[in-house]
Amino acid sequence: MNFRGAVISVGGTWEPIVKNLNEAQPEFVLFVVSQDSKPEVQTNILPKLSYTPQYNCLVTLEVGDLADCYEKIREAIPKWLDERNLKPEEVYVDITGATKPMSAALAMAGAERLTHFSYVAGAQRNKGGLGVVVSGTETVFRTVNPWDKLATRERERSTWLFRNGYADQAAGLLQQAAQKCSAGLQQELATLAKLVECFAWVDLFRFAGLSHEYGRQRDKLNLIFSHRSQFSVFERMDRTADHWRRLEEESKGNATRVSATLRELLANAERRARQGRYDDAVARLYRAAEFFVQEKLFDAFRAKLGKVRRDQIPKERLNQWMETFGEDEEGGYVLGVRDAFKALSLSVHPEHRQIAERYDLIGNHLQKRNNSILAHGLQPCTEDAFTGFWAALLPVVQIQDEEIPRWPEMEF
Repeated sequence: MNFRGAVISVGGTWEPIVKNLNEAQPEFVLFVVSQDSKPEVQTNILPKLSYTPQYNCLVTLEVGDLADCYEKIREAIPKWLDERNLKPEEVYVDITGATKPMSAALAMAGAERLTHFSYVAGAQRNKGGLGVVVSGTETVFRTVNPWDKLATRERERSTWLFRNGYADQAAGLLQQAAQKCSAGLQQELATLAKLVECFAWVDLFRFAGLSHEYGRQRDKLNLIFSHRSQFSVFERMDRTADHWRRLEEESKGNATRVSATLRELLANAERRARQGRYDDAVARLYRAAEFFVQEKLFDAFRAKLGKVRRDQIPKERLNQWMETFGEDEEGGYVLGVRDAFKALSLSVHPEHRQIAERYDLIGNHLQKRNNSILAHGLQPCTEDAFTGFWAALLPVVQIQDEEIPRWPEMEF
């Protein structure tokens, strides 16, 4: 490969540096030196080269201080890249020379920015094979940044994003990782990216096509999680896929029960709260309460989505209904959450009248949502507003905490 730039630590012997530079012949060189090793550049390195590079010297004053060396090198590399108009993949890092702290610092800083590394070894060393390489026996070893080869940073960041509910961003980062890492990981990360995309769809309430996409990836996911000995994760994914299938069915509008959608709303609210987005979280809890009471309205009056026609009201309750809600508008009554609970008190079935009494448990929390900036007011919702609403709502909708469809714990 042709390199346009090199970042090289200088100290100790100069022959390996000359060997590497003459072989690669980069146009631009950044020498990382100490005050003691800086003269080596002018006296022993540049005169021995078979070409003339453009170079800069970065002087690290505390050559034995790993943190100080790392900080200075880390600051210098991006500036040097910009000044020389170099792309990271056009530059290699040579960590052969200098003190151990300086070389370690260069390796650490270089791994954050650059792609290629090199090290000069030799067939013979002095001091019984334990000293420096004997001049004339040098061999240049080139390798890639292991963080790039294994996509380590992208995978760790994707894991954090996914665990904190940012599935869309995690999927995009996994796709980038699949493109840059070694061939052995490409298919694995691409498959995981497809899986995380499904979670991103769920987070946006896009339920159509989830089952089909999971089915396309299922065999490959089985191999991946089996290879990692993460059998419980795969079992959890299959259970999650069952939940997705129910979401799809309910989203078609034919189902009279929306229990999966209700649970998903609660899970979505929890994810928004974990991100500190409490107005969004409380809005989802409000919709969950609405989903619940609309389902009960269907049981009581065969009403859909809170819309009650006059002919759906039992005759023996009609007068009481009109006293409560007045004359119906054309097409019937469209009931909000509070009135929907009130309507259940007019059902002929005692279980519905009992549910109507639960409104008092959440009425003040619903009002906080109405006063929020995403509804009709100007007050932002707080963490306390969410946690209070959450604790009050679960008993009302009769869902246990362990029934919430939380995302599986996955490491990418």
